[in-house]
Amino acid sequence: MVAGLGTAMNVRALLTVLRLPHLWARWQLLRDVEPFLRLQFLSFAWESGLLEALRSPASREDLFERLRVQRTDLLEVALDLGVALKELSRREGRYAIQGRRSRALLHDDGDPLAAMIQELLTYHGSVYQHLAERLRGAPLGAYLEKTGTMIARSSRVSEPFIASFVRAVVGADRPVRLLEIGCGSGIYLRYAAEANARVTGVAIDLQESVVEQALANLQSWGISDRFAVVVGDIRNPPADVSGPFDLITLHQNVYYFAPEERPDLFRRLRSWLAPHGTLALTSMMRGKTLAALDFDLALRSTVGCAALPELQELTGQLEGSGFSQVGATRLMPLEPLYGVTARS
Repeated sequence: MVAGLGTAMNVRALLTVLRLPHLWARWQLLRDVEPFLRLQFLSFAWESGLLEALRSPASREDLFERLRVQRTDLLEVALDLGVALKELSRREGRYAIQGRRSRALLHDDGDPLAAMIQELLTYHGSVYQHLAERLRGAPLGAYLEKTGTMIARSSRVSEPFIASFVRAVVGADRPVRLLEIGCGSGIYLRYAAEANARVTGVAIDLQESVVEQALANLQSWGISDRFAVVVGDIRNPPADVSGPFDLITLHQNVYYFAPEERPDLFRRLRSWLAPHGTLALTSMMRGKTLAALDFDLALRSTVGCAALPELQELTGQLEGSGFSQVGATRLMPLEPLYGVTARS
């Protein structure tokens, strides 16, 4: 009798499913929940220290102690979620890291990936949360001050592609005085220093927290004696920033300057270059890939940012500002990330 009732209920449930409107769309949306939950779990596992605590397999009790957990029920369900997502495994009461994404975050070079996830969930998540009201005139988001360090970390996802460009423009075994505008973590100063032992210079960034991070990094890399790093706005530069420079670089930050102010900026930078000096910039350009469209929407929703530039518009502004030999190279397959060079 019970077995028959169970069979009848299963049939009714199946018939109910088949009668649902938009059945295929419902199934697709339910599938879309998984990647969303995966990002949420990875962010939590990174920020809470769970991934670090699982460098070696651990029981729930071990994790309660290592993470100083007070609300054990929350961690228990989070662990179950990690197992369901196949980011964690559970064998004989012990948890271990299983998923490739979790392993990548825990690797020595996993921090940019962790920061990218945090940026998507916090900064970009807020952009979409408030997008409808901003369409009707609500204020743009003041995101930059709170997200500067995170963005400096997450921008390193494209680092291998930009690093190759940096090595090419710096050259080797020639004296180069470099000005880097918007230094971020300072990583591209490091690549420049490694490519050319005779590179020295100055880096400038708007945010004090970012400059502090860059200074600490340069110190740990042993190149702090080759570069000064200062807080300031290149629109009103401090006295520390003065030419002539052989090379001026802007990495992934030209969209912090409104299109109408770029010609004046480019003319100023050209005046700081030594004869035959080079301006080199890297940027995601406007495009139709998911990454480019998402980034463009985030920029347009942020106070102090401009839209992603059009490549032809940007190169035209450089030529109109007196630069010659303006050229652009695509740096990343399938994405509109470009390196642009211009000679004084």
